[in-house]
Amino acid sequence: MNSILLATNVISNGISVFKPLYWLFGKCMGFLMDLLGNQYFLAIVIFTFATRLLLLPLNIKQQKTMARTTRLQPKIQKIQSKYPDPRDRAKLNQEMQDLYVREGHNPMNMGCGPMLFQMVFLMGIIGIIYYPLAYVLGIGDFNDNSQAIYDVIYPIYQNIAGDSDAKITYFQLNILENFDAYKEALITNFPKLFTPEKCEAISEYRESMNLFGLDMTAVPHWKDGIIVIIPILCLVTSLGSSLISTFIQKKNNPAASQQMGSMMLMMLMMPFFSFYIAFKVTAAVGFYWIISNIVAILQQIFIFKQYPPRKTQARLMVENTIERRSREENVKKIK
Repeated sequence: MNSILLATNVISNGISVFKPLYWLFGKCMGFLMDLLGNQYFLAIVIFTFATRLLLLPLNIKQQKTMARTTRLQPKIQKIQSKYPDPRDRAKLNQEMQDLYVREGHNPMNMGCGPMLFQMVFLMGIIGIIYYPLAYVLGIGDFNDNSQAIYDVIYPIYQNIAGDSDAKITYFQLNILENFDAYKEALITNFPKLFTPEKCEAISEYRESMNLFGLDMTAVPHWKDGIIVIIPILCLVTSLGSSLISTFIQKKNNPAASQQMGSMMLMMLMMPFFSFYIAFKVTAAVGFYWIISNIVAILQQIFIFKQYPPRKTQARLMVENTIERRSREENVKKIK
């Protein structure tokens, strides 16, 4: 989360390594907004659903791997009971490896693929939310001229804020929010960047950043009234996703349910952490988290219904038996 806050500081144009991702996501968002008549938040919803669908095969594979690991738990525990002495660790590891080879199972396949994908996707979303002028609206040389643009608009912003020490926190979003006040100065000083067509596009984009009367470029605060619903919904949907995930893990591996106390505590801490962070970033980021959590809940329920633990374990047992017999027959033919 610190990288998210770092990426949005003052006139930052984002983290360099993610800029190709910002560009790609910006093109996708621009296409969707053109297709949907400049409906920014509808584009975010569709974009989230589409990427979650891409992630679905990884999640299904993860579910199957968890079921296979659960099926092998009795055999794993039997091997572990043979070698209680830490000095026999090498023998324990060897027997465990032989078991996995014999069963055609790789426990590492559970991996962090889905989580890493979600983090990468989040950074891409951060790019199109915080840097829309450069990546969604395609003002090509904006990043190269960001310091000069800042120097032009900062005195104007001081007058707007009525404070000579006022600071601009989110540079490109600040331009969107105060574009009417900045427009003339930007056109005068940067006519090649802020053409009439680009200015019209910026104005339309600014209008699209309102959702049910809420300015989603704003950072939520308790004193700002109804906009605090965004962090609250972040908390509720994140808690829902964590609780459903815990329930499914218990169903997948009932024997491990007693060991899930510390894991459950961690899973409950993360929603409250996201609740805190939702007060540090713009409401548009919180909106994405809400949609992402809702889609995650629906996806988890779908996978659980389509691949129930007991049926999945039974199916894997049959598949494993067929595969093992096939390998044995191939060995016999070679001999």
